[in-house]
Amino acid sequence: MTSPRDLVGYGATPPAAQWPAGARVAVQFVINYEEGAENSVLKGDKGSEAFLSDMVGAASHPARAMAMESLYEYGSRAGFWRLHRLFTERGVPVTVFGVAAALAMNPAVIEAMLAADWEIASHGYRWIDYQYVPEDVEREHIAKAIALHTQLTGARPLGWYQGRTSPNTARLVVDEGGFLYDADR
Repeated sequence: MTSPRDLVGYGATPPAAQWPAGARVAVQFVINYEEGAENSVLKGDKGSEAFLSDMVGAASHPARAMAMESLYEYGSRAGFWRLHRLFTERGVPVTVFGVAAALAMNPAVIEAMLAADWEIASHGYRWIDYQYVPEDVEREHIAKAIALHTQLTGARPLGWYQGRTSPNTARLVVDEGGFLYDADR
């Protein structure tokens, strides 16, 4: 029986990693910046966000969900700045997976990321589930994410991480091209 999924990988012989300066371990610190780009009836979505929150089993509502909005707003108002202070005080490099629509809502965080010389990779256009989004709409969102990211940061993103992918995402990202890596793969 065959499968389109890779269930074997490198097996018993993984490739030998060549880390800088002979290091034996590589650590990457990543901050996901999604606040304001999640599902919201304020954006015309059918319901509120119900994914990735402190509320286990949260349901999507066809109206504003104030508790969910508050959780996401905390990240942009306070959480990001706490992490920014923590990492910059220690001189630790960071990658930000930034949702373009979320970044556009808070220019001060972009300025802080750029001043800290952090990599800002694309985390897509909106923080929504693309599983059932039509392919042409997802392709359009990828193009919008790149254009908006470039406008906001002054540089095209070199990394991609959609996060909530569809069966088409990997191929669409390859078709778009221009990335050094796709963290969804």
